[in-house]
Amino acid sequence: MSELAERDVTELKNRVRHAMRRLGPPAGSIADPYARWAGAAIVAVMVLQILFLTVGCTWDFCGDEAEYWTWSRRLAWGYYSRGPLIAWLIRAATEVFGGLSLGLTGSLMLAARLPAVLLGGLTAWGVFRLAELNTGSRRAGWLATMLLPAIPLFAIGGVVITSDTPLVCSWTWAAVWTLRGLRAEGSRLAPWIAAGVIAALGVMAKYSVLAFPASIGLFLLLSGRYRRQLLRPGFWTMSVLCVGLGLGPIVIWNARNGWAGAGQLADRVGLSDRATWGSFWPVLSFLGGEAAVLGGIWWIAGVAALKGAFGDVLASGREPADRPRLDRDGALYLLSLWGVLWCACLAASLLGETEANWMAPGYIALVVLIGWRLSDILARGGRRASVYAAAWCVTVLGVVLIHHTDWFYPLIARHLPAPTKRWAAPLRIYDVTARMRGHQELARAVARRVEALSAEGASPFVVTPTYALSATLEFYLPGQPQTYCLSWNFGMSPRPVNQHDLWHPNPRNDPAAFVGRPLVVVEDANMPPSYSTLLYHKQVVARMEPVERIEVRERGVVVGAWDVTVCRDYRGIANYVQNPAFRPGTGKRKAGGRPDRTANGTSAPAGSNVRVR
Repeated sequence: MSELAERDVTELKNRVRHAMRRLGPPAGSIADPYARWAGAAIVAVMVLQILFLTVGCTWDFCGDEAEYWTWSRRLAWGYYSRGPLIAWLIRAATEVFGGLSLGLTGSLMLAARLPAVLLGGLTAWGVFRLAELNTGSRRAGWLATMLLPAIPLFAIGGVVITSDTPLVCSWTWAAVWTLRGLRAEGSRLAPWIAAGVIAALGVMAKYSVLAFPASIGLFLLLSGRYRRQLLRPGFWTMSVLCVGLGLGPIVIWNARNGWAGAGQLADRVGLSDRATWGSFWPVLSFLGGEAAVLGGIWWIAGVAALKGAFGDVLASGREPADRPRLDRDGALYLLSLWGVLWCACLAASLLGETEANWMAPGYIALVVLIGWRLSDILARGGRRASVYAAAWCVTVLGVVLIHHTDWFYPLIARHLPAPTKRWAAPLRIYDVTARMRGHQELARAVARRVEALSAEGASPFVVTPTYALSATLEFYLPGQPQTYCLSWNFGMSPRPVNQHDLWHPNPRNDPAAFVGRPLVVVEDANMPPSYSTLLYHKQVVARMEPVERIEVRERGVVVGAWDVTVCRDYRGIANYVQNPAFRPGTGKRKAGGRPDRTANGTSAPAGSNVRVR
């Protein structure tokens, strides 16, 4: 009996030692540097991001950023494609930091982007806390935190203000508080309420967070230890708060605006008649997009980490392991946070709709799993540890270079394809950041056209075919006047196709305010056929003047090209003809629908009056 008792005591001591090695030293002890290292790294990255935005950033507002800024000028409970949170954040930041931003940089761009920096830091600390709580290892939490600046999606998301920034932050902290609720003694509701409120804020940023209760529900169904939580009020309180509180203002807004946002959401996820069932290309785009936004190397590491996590879930616990195993429920929790969203995005891609950033919140769990795996690899040392350390250095350097791709423009200028009618700025195919360049110069060129028409005594307005270009011009035009988007997405019909069609007056639905006025039409030169030609050909305007090509060069490379056309006598869409007969006097039509001559008979070939800047 004494031998059995001694054996049991020895086994218990070994288990305690193993648990203590996993948990690490008590928080705040001298021997526990990981929390301090993680905090110092987060602060350092935030400082560098603010310095970049203040003195080193050559990026103009991208289309989505500018669009959200236009929303912030017209606060509401919802918008055509999103909830209200992103607009509220930008409005608050520009109100508080607008003066400082104007003084330091001459524009509101720094102020509008500051929430991205602050929320990015908060997300990074949430990743540390999630990893620590889930894996029991502060070392894994520190490593997961260090991965974020090495992954392009999170690194660029820390300086560019889009709805993904508050989305990922909300998802991360909702996961942290849900884990606290699961492990709380008794039936405490406070952690669940906190998780529900945070998740509701995420829903108001982007609808992806609606997958969060489903992820937790799946975890509870599969977990023998926590399945009883389905019979307690915590999970259901969190779910009701997430869905009800998050969707409440959005539903109210949609009810007041003809359910425009609901229709847009159905279109985006492939649930409308626009869905292209069974197309394989969107699936490949989704899978390839994952590798791109994770930086390739970390996508491979993520696949390996997922394989290990599935192994931890399926392991019986009796088999010898060649590495420390993640607790089954811990692995299952992270896999549920990743898997539900991944399956939803895969299903949307099968319906023909996909975006690489849709999986952004799901990558948080993946980062934690990679951090856990790296903790074991680095502890063992050897060649694999050196490879991963080198991979981190290479990817961090790659992220830095992405922020400064213009450094390489003189080197690649000779190797870029020549501009074509289809791609007037080929650089934008290969360098995504080039799409955030040239808008200030374009705005100055458009402003000269507007001033010339105003000098004639007219009352001109600016029209574009896309909301992104319209919003960007509104930000950069002197005085920031309202610009208008008259999109062809669903034909020229009264149906709203973006947020601009819901603000009044607008050229689509309020023609009386615009009929007879001249308009300056601005369009991306990479998007033939000519939009201004279509406006004339379909009798939306009476006359059009020659097209002016605006090219913007940086360091010898064309970073952007746009066509600017003055059209006269706006008629509204009442006279719109979907497929009009060829109109005499417009000249022989070229491929793509661009006529040789304008209404007044003057020649207007593509690229006429080219202005190089």
